[in-house]
Amino acid sequence: MAQILVMHTFLILCCLLFLTSAIISPCARWNTTGVTVAGGVKGNLSDQLDGPEGIFVYKPLNRLYVADFNNQRIQMFSLNQSSHTGVTVASNVTYPSNVYVDDDGNPEPTVYAALYKSDRVNQWVNGSKEAVQVGGECRSCTGIAIDNEKNVYMSEPTRHRVLKWSRRTNNTTVIAGQTDQPGSTSNQFQRPQGIHIDRIHGTLYVADSDNNRVQKWLKNSQDGVTRAGSSLGVAGNDSASFSDPISVTVDEVTNILYVADFNNRRIQRWLPNATKGETIAQGSGMRFTSKNLIEVFLKEN
Repeated sequence: MAQILVMHTFLILCCLLFLTSAIISPCARWNTTGVTVAGGVKGNLSDQLDGPEGIFVYKPLNRLYVADFNNQRIQMFSLNQSSHTGVTVASNVTYPSNVYVDDDGNPEPTVYAALYKSDRVNQWVNGSKEAVQVGGECRSCTGIAIDNEKNVYMSEPTRHRVLKWSRRTNNTTVIAGQTDQPGSTSNQFQRPQGIHIDRIHGTLYVADSDNNRVQKWLKNSQDGVTRAGSSLGVAGNDSASFSDPISVTVDEVTNILYVADFNNRRIQRWLPNATKGETIAQGSGMRFTSKNLIEVFLKEN
């Protein structure tokens, strides 16, 4: 069974798809009825959330991690249990906008969080409660991803660029976009938000929000190409368009794109080489009333 997890103001839903293999078929059809897996009521108790901004499914332990923005914490929920009670793995986190979890060979995975109002990325290693900053400044830090070499990628929407922190050199560099120069050319972004790194090929995917497109940057490339949406930055509500896409996830085996299309209140799926997308979840029952739906995540069972 595979799931796509989507999130809005106080709860996280999963739309279920039953499979006969671990690879999601391009011909698959989704059950668009959501099931609550975390939250549902606004609050700061262990079974509540307030403005969840980012999510990550850590497959080895079947856990869901949530950047609980207004509660300033990272919550963990076991997907092996029917209970919606979470565990706080990091507290006093200044408005986390996203979370990423990675295996460093320790008993507990390393947790990374993008701190929107603290302009940085922090990490917590092997269950530690003490945070360590990763890389340099990342203003209004939103997107976060990690490649196979443990390098950390961060989107900086207010400066219209994507940063890379090298674990080997401990340096932070601009790898995509032009610093403080918004635009719609192939080497520019306009408020990039969600990012995804293909850990097989090292390809970077960026939800280029104000340009209403998803850009694909090959490893070491100086320019991106439009993988989905309008290459000219034009918004729309038809199947070939987006209006403020804010998160992107890629199935790295099938190369299928999943995009949170915020203003159109929908999750779009784009097959390889497609010129238009397909709606697999829509907002009539989801009510995307704030930018708290900013994350799409694929999960396989």
